[in-house]
Amino acid sequence: MPTTPQNSLSKPNASALAAEAAQEAERMRRASALVTVTNHLDPADVPRLLEAAGKAIGQLAKPETVIRISEKNPDAIWLFARRGRARPEGFMSALLLNEAGRSALFDGDLNLLDPQDEYLVSQHERPAAIYVWASFTPGVLAAGINRVMDRFDSPHYADADVISTSFTVRGHRAMVRRGFEHGVWHEGRFLDGFYMIPRRRKTLAERLPRYATYDPVLRPTGIRVVNGFDDVMRVAAIRSAVYIGEQFCPFDEEFDGNDLAATHLLAFIENEPVGCMRIRFFADFAKMERLAVRKEFRRSRTAFDLVRASVALCKEKGYRRIYGHAREDYLPFWQSFGFKLKENGAPFSFSDHVFVEMLDDIEPSSTALSLKDDPYRLIRPEGSWHKPGPLERSVARQHDHPAAHA
Repeated sequence: MPTTPQNSLSKPNASALAAEAAQEAERMRRASALVTVTNHLDPADVPRLLEAAGKAIGQLAKPETVIRISEKNPDAIWLFARRGRARPEGFMSALLLNEAGRSALFDGDLNLLDPQDEYLVSQHERPAAIYVWASFTPGVLAAGINRVMDRFDSPHYADADVISTSFTVRGHRAMVRRGFEHGVWHEGRFLDGFYMIPRRRKTLAERLPRYATYDPVLRPTGIRVVNGFDDVMRVAAIRSAVYIGEQFCPFDEEFDGNDLAATHLLAFIENEPVGCMRIRFFADFAKMERLAVRKEFRRSRTAFDLVRASVALCKEKGYRRIYGHAREDYLPFWQSFGFKLKENGAPFSFSDHVFVEMLDDIEPSSTALSLKDDPYRLIRPEGSWHKPGPLERSVARQHDHPAAHA
């Protein structure tokens, strides 16, 4: 018998990711108690901190520049020290940018070694963007970053996009783990040298749908909706490796006859297919199933990204309820996304496990599909409602088609 029911949302690999995330959060919580954080900068500490950071990071701004940035807005420079130490041992710095500064950053006009004052906001002004300028947090001091990010989640900063850069694979993974999206759209250009946590309404409206972030050239790590037989084969390979290979699930139980009546999401990491999710749609609810991530990629955020992408797809299709099954011991993973136990739903069992029914009440997106839409939008490929489809492009050739002159 399979170790996990095949109509269940909760799979062991998803649970392992959730457990790892919980352990990491607990570790950071404990470490945070050992670190003091302040934005009160003593100019005398700046040269020493920059010298230590420069050995690990490379060229940094001059001390007088850092002091000037701090005087402009104390929230730009945060100092970390292990509890009981008198002097700061690390720091995190951010450029709090106005609208012009945000554009200058993306256009390459912002001097990152000596930022221009006209692009920076003072403490009483709300920024358009928070650019993570530089950080030096050896050892346990990294726990202080979460405390600073809590500050930047306050109402004063909540609508500002958080932006960063990274030039290493290790940095890329760190950005993704912290919830940054790879790549930024700016004035019709996709800039893959930046990472962003989009928070302001304009940016949220411009961002790619969570279920349509993959592009083999521009965004080799992302998610797309399955639209062709090649991707169906990729989904089958992932699920075969996970459920048949690892969990010894019988073939007929894994491929249960519902795959051709469902929408599938496929996740990639550096163009390698690594995870998938199946969604079936009913009259007034959608059902999420078959979350699978290959074993060697389970330390990534793929499982979390697939769930969020699936919810976003359901919202775009106008659904208000998502239904699913979960093993009782995996319920916390799904509760973190808003799922709740179905009212009056009694536990039930199959395949040697006990399961519960779950529901997530959602709101359709502001651009949800409806009969009020342009007819072309409703004939676009599944999951590509945000861009023109092949039938729209076909209009351009209608006048040249022989039948048009018959």
